[in-house]
Parts: sequence; C-alpha cells; structure tokens
Amino acid sequence: MRHLAWILAGALALAGIVRADGEPLRYNQVRLQAQQSESVSNDTMHVTLNTYAEMQDSSRLAERINRDMEWALAKARQHSAVKVSTGGYQTWPVIRKEVTSAWRGQQDLILESRDTKLLSQLTAELQEKLKIKSMSFSVSDAQRAAVENRLIDAALNAFKLRARIVGDNLNAKGYRIVDIRVDTSSQRPPVIYQTRVSTMAMEANDAVAVEGGESDVQVTVSGTIELQIP
Repeated sequence: MRHLAWILAGALALAGIVRADGEPLRYNQVRLQAQQSESVSNDTMHVTLNTYAEMQDSSRLAERINRDMEWALAKARQHSAVKVSTGGYQTWPVIRKEVTSAWRGQQDLILESRDTKLLSQLTAELQEKLKIKSMSFSVSDAQRAAVENRLIDAALNAFKLRARIVGDNLNAKGYRIVDIRVDTSSQRPPVIYQTRVSTMAMEANDAVAVEGGESDVQVTVSGTIELQIP
C-alpha cells in the first residue's frame, strides 16, 4: 500500500507540473484553413541581356565586351523610368587539342521597369549589340502589398465563418482561437516573349512583342480553435 501511495503521489505531482507549465490537456480543438486569391496584372518587366564575344587575344576580348557594355549602359541610362544594373563578368579559355586557341567572355545587363512599352523598345534597340538572355514579369511591391492586405482581411473573415459553421454544427456556445497563421504567396507566369527576327539584329523601331500576363496572389489563414462545448 505504501508503494502504491508513492506512485499515486508521484503521478499527482507530475500532473501538477504539467499544469504549472501551462500545458494542460486540451479538448474540442479543431484545425481550420481558409484561402483567398486574386489574379493581378504584372506591372513590372525584367530583362537581362548580355554581350558575348570570342577572340584569340584576351585583352582585345575585354576591350570589346567593355565597349559594348558602355554603349548599352549609355542608352539605358537615358531613361529614368528604367532601373539599370550590370551582372557578372566572365571570361574563359577555349581549349582545342589541349591548347588554348581562343578566349570567350560575356557580361550581363539587367533592366527593370514598370513602363513595359518603354523597356520593350529599349530592349529592341540594345539588340543591335546585345542579346536577350531572359525576360520575366512580376507584380510590383506596392501593388502586391495592396492586394495582400485586401486578401488578408477576406481570408480572416472566411476563417471566422468556418469556425462559426463548425461551432454551430457541434452545438458549441462559442470558440476561442488557440493559434493562427497568415501566409502569402504568388505564382508568376512562364516567360513570354517573341522577337520578330530571331537570327538578325532588330530595327530600332521594332519593339519586342511581349505579354506580361497575370500573377496569382494568394493568402492562406490556418489555425486552431477550441470549441466551448457544454
């Protein structure tokens, strides 16, 4: 009996510790999730072009790449609505029969603008000496924030509605939120661009044909509620 008494006392003490730590057993908890999404027009265009060359003389190669990039930078910087930056500069040897026969090099030019028409025209002009490496579209930070704020409000209302539906179905007097999480995400479309003549330099008045499309902005609210069931 004394041994059993010690076991009971230990169990009660352990239960007390658990309660003191704020981790009591919980009942009538339900996990819920609500989502809201909206298709938003992509209002920002991103273009990466590069200058590329191959020469036997590495110093002449560097001069060629620098000259082309300086030309491109001068044109791009004429437009205040275009954000301009340069990317990685890279050179490497061309090995044939274990001998360096030439050198290749390239450098990227990165452009970004909310003026899609302007950047399309500029991209066409720059293809006189540079080539398109990649093109993509996105939602600007300002527009994304405005849409997300609107969707957060709608998603929270949807979460509360689901909580009430569950509570009413189970005859609960009410509920309280145990935990809640709000996540945002977006999905961009695939790159879409088309040059009218892919193997030749484009004329200055031939803007790149582009379609920015839309991105899906989504807000997910997930959490746990505890029903107050008699």
